[in-house]
Amino acid sequence: MEDMLCPICGLEGKKVKIKTVKSLVKKDVRESNLYQICLNSKCKIVYFNNPESIYYSLSDLNVKVWFKDVSDENVPICYCSNLTRKEIKEAVSKGYTTIPKIRNYTGKNITGNCLTENPTGRCCHQALNKEIEKYSNKNHKSNCCS
Repeated sequence: MEDMLCPICGLEGKKVKIKTVKSLVKKDVRESNLYQICLNSKCKIVYFNNPESIYYSLSDLNVKVWFKDVSDENVPICYCSNLTRKEIKEAVSKGYTTIPKIRNYTGKNITGNCLTENPTGRCCHQALNKEIEKYSNKNHKSNCCS
């Protein structure tokens, strides 16, 4: 099956398993293997199923979504251990710049529940690395230019 277009923003979604949708949406979810996630940070839709005209917005979920709540420092980047953007930023400012070192520093080492905890239903390592890189670059720029 091809990826579908989000009914609100028109951008291509990515397939997500029904187990993920059911785990994170507050209300009953209709059984289907056609759910997609909208990765557009500016779109209010999180999950959609175009053939059946079903969609769920941020307010329908029982978690915040890191790539849609980009200014919220308390949003988790790793949902399994509730490792937040703020904690990553703090750890990087103290010199911890790898996932294992940040997990050790914060004590947030729970992993393996991505399918039911992370809105994408996938491992958070790519998102964690992007956050680490973002704050590492800010620290590097501020140190080199002062």
